[in-house]
Amino acid sequence: MQLPAPANDVHSLIVNALLFLFHIDTVSIMVKEKKLFRTVISSGRLRDNIASICMEDNNYLISRAIEGLKPTSTNDIAEISRLGLPDSVNSMHIFPIACKDCTHGVIVIYNSVISREEAYSILEFCKLVCLVFKANILHNAYDECINDMYILNTSVKKLTPQLHNTDLLYESIVDTATELLTAEKGSLMLPEGDSLLIKAVKGINRWLANGIRIKSGEGIARNVFKNGSPLLVKDISKIEGPRIKPKSHYKTGSFVSVPLKFASETMGVLNVTDKTTGEEFTERDFNLLNHFASYASISLKVSNYYNLAEQMKELSITDHLTGLFNRRYFQERFTEEIHRSERYSLVFSLAMLDIDDFKLLNDTEGHLAGDSVLKELSRIARECLRANDVICRFGGEEFAILMPQTHKEEAFIVTERIRNNIKESFSYRFKKFPHPAITLSIGIASFPDDGKNINDLIKNADTALYKAKELGKDRTIIFIIS
Repeated sequence: MQLPAPANDVHSLIVNALLFLFHIDTVSIMVKEKKLFRTVISSGRLRDNIASICMEDNNYLISRAIEGLKPTSTNDIAEISRLGLPDSVNSMHIFPIACKDCTHGVIVIYNSVISREEAYSILEFCKLVCLVFKANILHNAYDECINDMYILNTSVKKLTPQLHNTDLLYESIVDTATELLTAEKGSLMLPEGDSLLIKAVKGINRWLANGIRIKSGEGIARNVFKNGSPLLVKDISKIEGPRIKPKSHYKTGSFVSVPLKFASETMGVLNVTDKTTGEEFTERDFNLLNHFASYASISLKVSNYYNLAEQMKELSITDHLTGLFNRRYFQERFTEEIHRSERYSLVFSLAMLDIDDFKLLNDTEGHLAGDSVLKELSRIARECLRANDVICRFGGEEFAILMPQTHKEEAFIVTERIRNNIKESFSYRFKKFPHPAITLSIGIASFPDDGKNINDLIKNADTALYKAKELGKDRTIIFIIS
């Protein structure tokens, strides 16, 4: 049985989103057909190896995932072999695309290490996906609209490339909706506070429309949003109501206004007016826009989820004050660089930087001044570094810089540039701080001469840093094995 095109589109969106958001080797989606779960789409390194995998519906891993609505996993090679999987598979995680009253299938992730936090995010994503498919089932029930669904499918594809940019997605929704109904004008309104705010328009001066708010209780769009019910108007002059009046800048009195809904949430309102033929909008137009609105709602939801995931990812690897990478990310990047340098016989350097007398600065000028120095120092340091260099706030007033394929002598030049620029930038800025400038003490160690693991390299760079402190601060010292 061939899946309807809209389901295939969503499947593709799902696997692409998972590969993009998480460190996944290979992923597939399996759906139930009779007594089997069949792979309908696969992506990643092993996609060809697993493209034809099927499992019986009584498979205990799948059954446990669906019945418990939680992920199951195995890395038992013997068990994986019994399931009929290829030798290239050494682990699998199964996530149910299911809820209490609906089961679509499962997402299977192969040969990937998944943390508890990532597993929770993927499970929540699967719940969202299940709701998507529940909506998709309803759409496909309109057998008489097969041709319209093809047209709709073509339109929906125009939204997918814009999922990463909400402003472009807003414009794409309006442009596609008006094209779908061969209309001249359209608008997208989203809630903000107790009002609806126009986010995108077509056929109307966008500069005039930008920022217009529809307050609570005003207009047809507000009623559509409040009630969550779509509206087809063939002649606005026949609608009774003191707040509903024909607008002179519309060519016809016919329009369609539909809510953008996801599950029980109303996310906004999509309005289309003025068919290019001058005719009234038909029931076919009405149904087609309703279908499109469902996909537009899904796109908005996925876009929101994508943006939230990006924000969460950004927060997890950056220091909130300076905007630099944090120590956790730095150590991960450090490990990667060691493995890369070992494989290709490369060198790299590590520099540890410490602000001289930072405690005294905080005591004399206050912690706000200290924070200001940390932020400004971070900005200056980033401007002095090269594209491949990685800087992080290592802790307190200490920073670390990883410089790939860089010898000690080159690293010395880079760090001296940072030290001098910071010293010059902060000269004679403070009233109570007894020193004329902010200075740095810096220590440099290199791989593999000064250490072949993280601990040794950090220890030796710190040793050089302490030597710089002992020699009077405000200097860069290269580690030398004694």
